[in-house]
Amino acid sequence: MRAATVFALSAGVALPAVVAAPAAYATTVTSTATLDDGRLTLTGLPSNALWVKVSVLASGAPDAPVLAETDELTASAYNSWTTDAPLKLPEGTAFGDYPLAVDYRLPGGVVTRFTGGSYGYKLHTGVGSVAFDRKTTDYDHRDVVLSGRATTWNPATGERMPAAPGTPVKVTLNLRNAFSTLRSTIVTGTTAADGTFALPFRADDEITGGSAVVQPSTPDVDPDDARPVPAVGVEKLSYRITSDASKYRVNAGTDVVISGRVERLTDEGWRGFAGAPVVTTGTQPLSYDPALRNEIGSGSAREDGGFSYAARAQYSTTGAYTGLRPSVYWGNGNDRPTDVAPLAVPQQFAYTSTTQSLDQFGQVILRGLLGDGRRSCDTKPDWVALQVSVDGGRTWRQMTSKPVSASCWYDLRVQGYENALYRVYHPETDRFVTSTSKPVRLSRIPTRIVNVTVNPSRPRTGARMTVKGLVQQKTGVWKAMPGARVTLYYKPKGDRNWYWVKKDIPTNSSGNFSVSTENYGDGTWALGWQEKSGYFYSESRTIYVDAL
Repeated sequence: MRAATVFALSAGVALPAVVAAPAAYATTVTSTATLDDGRLTLTGLPSNALWVKVSVLASGAPDAPVLAETDELTASAYNSWTTDAPLKLPEGTAFGDYPLAVDYRLPGGVVTRFTGGSYGYKLHTGVGSVAFDRKTTDYDHRDVVLSGRATTWNPATGERMPAAPGTPVKVTLNLRNAFSTLRSTIVTGTTAADGTFALPFRADDEITGGSAVVQPSTPDVDPDDARPVPAVGVEKLSYRITSDASKYRVNAGTDVVISGRVERLTDEGWRGFAGAPVVTTGTQPLSYDPALRNEIGSGSAREDGGFSYAARAQYSTTGAYTGLRPSVYWGNGNDRPTDVAPLAVPQQFAYTSTTQSLDQFGQVILRGLLGDGRRSCDTKPDWVALQVSVDGGRTWRQMTSKPVSASCWYDLRVQGYENALYRVYHPETDRFVTSTSKPVRLSRIPTRIVNVTVNPSRPRTGARMTVKGLVQQKTGVWKAMPGARVTLYYKPKGDRNWYWVKKDIPTNSSGNFSVSTENYGDGTWALGWQEKSGYFYSESRTIYVDAL
């Protein structure tokens, strides 16, 4: 609905004087914008306004003359109004931004004036049309040219003409790579005498669209809104590849030679893919990765599709994965075939969470973890061995070996020596390098219980008898051990089980002990060492008592 028509219906009605704009919270003009074709848009006034008039002022002074005015506006949205035609300023008016006055009347209200905003009386220059010279690109035809024409609308004449020669044009291209990562790049150029431009671009990624806009070189030029740039499709090819590594197992940082052949599918069948960009990684490529991981070497295929190049492996347990470098022209993940050549790069590691012990019965236990716990040993488990040295570390021999657990833990147990060095040995495997743990010395002092007697030798059942003996320790030579404690045991005749009779039997300063006990009948008697830190367990000889 045009405001001028409503105003005509109100003819003859006495209007109140123009009043100032209402308070900030009331309905008023909130913004102004000059369109590319010279029309003016006001935002903030509702579509049911009874009358709207726009005046372009010569300046911001209170008594500034009006350069142009119109009440021919149409409600273009719920709260915006747009002039039906560009505003025509007097001939000779300089280009620039001029202040506005807006008079309007709302239903049930009075005529209100708003002053603010501006009208852009400038040359409007923009890109009128753009197109690529190709609808699609492929690996062999990646070069495209974006052509277009820029025009200028002159508000003084109302004509749109070719843009001035040398007008700068900026094109933003939106790109998507093989990993679906989005980015943008900018291409620039200038117009020819007829306003046309042509911008070449090499599309290594897929062009998904973009925008083209002129770059104003003088203050009297107002650039038009950006012109959308069309997308360019991608035609993918199919390839197949085989590869091999010159070595199977190498140390980290050691070069191996990756060789093989790559072919592409053509109208004539499979043919060598000359110049194909081949790349090898030490880990399996994953389609959801944003980039290649663990790249160890790359090269280009020869004319016949063969390739050979050095690869420096730092990490790999499953093999060398060789394929073409990811591209939108054959994709990534399942669209990008790879071949796996067996390759293992054993890694350095540390022995962690280690414990070691030698118990009183002579069993050596070494436990620990290979690495920091973040590695898995569930595939082809590694083996470790327990080694011993009885000559201070000059020579070592293996005592036992065992595979580690799926989480790389080891638990080694073996009967040890009185005093020796022990360590864990890990041979080189596909997962870890050869390594030995820090040697640890484990030792205990041997003990023995000797000179055991029973008195009387044939006591009656229920009578008392005395058991005596001597406890010794070996510290170079056997000598008495004061402060030791032993336990007296008894096994009745015909019984397989032993029963303790008395514990904590102490030795005196000479290592001797004596204990009185009841005789329980025919049976066998013996004494056993009570555990003490740093000493081995020992038992006395058995004595059979034939009771009376």
